Amino acid sequence: MQSDRSLVIPARAAAMPEARDGSVTEAQVYEAIAAVLDPELDESLLKLGFIDRVEVNGPDVTVVFKLPTYWCAPNFAYLMASDLRASAYQVLGVRSARVVLLDHCAEEEITAGINAGRSFGEAFEAETPGDADLEQLRRTFLRKGFLMRQDTLLRRMLKAGLDEEIIAALHVADLSADEDSDEAFVATPGGVIRLQGAGRGASGYLRKRRALGLSQIADAPLITDDSGQPLAPGGLADFLRRSRAVRLNIMFNTAMCKSLFRTRYQGAGAEEAHRDEGDDI
Repeated sequence: MQSDRSLVIPARAAAMPEARDGSVTEAQVYEAIAAVLDPELDESLLKLGFIDRVEVNGPDVTVVFKLPTYWCAPNFAYLMASDLRASAYQVLGVRSARVVLLDHCAEEEITAGINAGRSFGEAFEAETPGDADLEQLRRTFLRKGFLMRQDTLLRRMLKAGLDEEIIAALHVADLSADEDSDEAFVATPGGVIRLQGAGRGASGYLRKRRALGLSQIADAPLITDDSGQPLAPGGLADFLRRSRAVRLNIMFNTAMCKSLFRTRYQGAGAEEAHRDEGDDI
């Protein structure tokens, strides 16, 4: 499972020196928006290559992004645009943050609505109920991302030799992760088990737990469903069947969207999708 912390910042922005006068830099904005996910794919927009460019004019910032198809769902696009704008505002010194969506059937409505601070229902009043919002959609995909990351972690633990009884007895404090070395560590009655190549995925799982509001206390069950209910005795196989279906669905959608994006933008990927400074919007 990919981590939303394993990200690519364009070389041009990464090479820029940090501002010493308190002004905003491109690198700061890229870092701030790095954790914004495509909700359906549960992967960073930056890593996917969907961020076209960042423009900084003193304290004013513009983030330009693109999606795999002209017909990508407007509510998904609106959610991403909203998160991008909110994240850009987290950069110290930003006075205004503008988000621009390119090459989309509803780019004008989405760009205007987001930058005016309107809700999705307000921006698409003729097509949606006036009180429509995106929080239910956001939580639906948050749950799916949680289940996918948990599925990957469970299978890594099983492969390392942990049985269902041990897994069911694990607590939040029993899992730790080192993202730099990409290693996870599971404390068991028989000793600490090291899971190589699982550090970023384990960290992502713990972040999803927090985002869902699941208990973070040390002795809370580590493995629960998305409502916080612990694994029932003998229930691991059924648990894995459900989570595997979610994981495979997300993996399929991710592969398809990456392929569509590369085709649409002539091979653009995470590093190639950023246009040069001189290009026009």
